[in-house]
Order: sequence, then structure tokens, then C-alpha cells
Amino acid sequence: MGYSIAMQCESFVKGNRAMVDLNQIMYDMIKKSNCFETSYVNEIEELVDTGLEKTEENIQKVALEYLDEKGYARRIDNLDRAKQHILESSMYSDTVQVRKRREMVEDLLQEADAEELEKLTDVCVLDKLQKIDEKLEKIANPQYEYAVEIVNEVLTDADKMGGSLTEFESFQMLLNRYASAGWRVMSVTAREGSNHKISMTGFSSSTKQVVVVFERRR
Repeated sequence: MGYSIAMQCESFVKGNRAMVDLNQIMYDMIKKSNCFETSYVNEIEELVDTGLEKTEENIQKVALEYLDEKGYARRIDNLDRAKQHILESSMYSDTVQVRKRREMVEDLLQEADAEELEKLTDVCVLDKLQKIDEKLEKIANPQYEYAVEIVNEVLTDADKMGGSLTEFESFQMLLNRYASAGWRVMSVTAREGSNHKISMTGFSSSTKQVVVVFERRR
């Protein structure tokens, strides 16, 4: 499979009479595929020499900068700890030094040869084929979930009072809220609903309700 890709690249090179690094092409394809980690983040500690003379004033200055960089509050106890940290870091130096941690990203493909890159390309292609197969399986055998919303009063955007702080959602806003989450309307049904309130005549009143059923694929 990787061989066919290499052959296509070679054909492209011959057809266009251009110099193309096939290893670089495979390297870029593996990076873009994201089928596995191609880099490793390693945290290292290093001594940073500020070049400042080791005086009390400079130690305090660097300590405050250290606190700000770490996001610590400039409290007395924090400042004392930072100064102690800097004194220990600068123990064998005539200048103010501070230990700092930084992330170093190691490229795991940097030392890979052509054969290894070709095998990794095969793995990436197989990974993509497996994901395509899983998507086709979901299309062939879809699973659905449903949601039901009961609306007591259908309002339009024109019903909103300008400047009102009252919570307002029109029917269109309701539909768009569900649509943005991947739902689609399956049915809209009107029904009589009781609000269980006793009117002055002694009878409970009823209201028109709208039942909206939504559906989406899992």
C-alpha cells in the first residue's frame, strides 16, 4: 500500500521533471494523519543566568519577576521562598541564576529512515480505512435519540418587547437552539392542555399547547 503511494509520487516526479523528496512527502502525510503521536513533550530544568551581580537588590528583583512569571501573589512568604530558590540556584555563581522548567518537543520521526516511514504510512492508511468503515457502519445501521418539547405559547420574534429583561424565546429561537445541537424536527402537534388553575367561574381553564418531537443520530 505504501509502495503504491511511493510509485505515484515517482510518477509525479517524472511527469513534472522536478526533484521531490519522497521521504518528506511520507513524513508530512504521517504528521497530517494524526493516527498516532509523532512527537514527545519532555519537561527539562535549566539554569538561567541573568548576568546580574549577586546583590540583595538584584536577588529581590529576580525573585519578584519569578513570582510574576509563575502567577504567584507577591506575598512576603512567597517572596522569601522565591529568594531562597534563587540563592540555592546561584550558590556556585557570582551572578544571579534561577532554575526554570521548560518544555522541549522531541520529534519521534526525525530519525526514521525510508523503510520505517513507508511502514508508518501503511499504518496511517489502514487507520483511515478503519475509520471510514466505522462511519459506513453507522450510516448503514443508524441509531437515533429523541427529545420532546412542550410549548404552552407559540411566540414569534415580533412578540418580544424592546428592552424587556423577561426571559424570552420565540418558537424560531427554540427550533434553532435544538438545530445547533444536531436535532431535527420530526413532528409538531397541537393539543389541549390544562393549566390546573381554577377560574372565577369555578372551572379549570385550558390552553393550546404545541408538542414538538426532535430527532438526531447518536
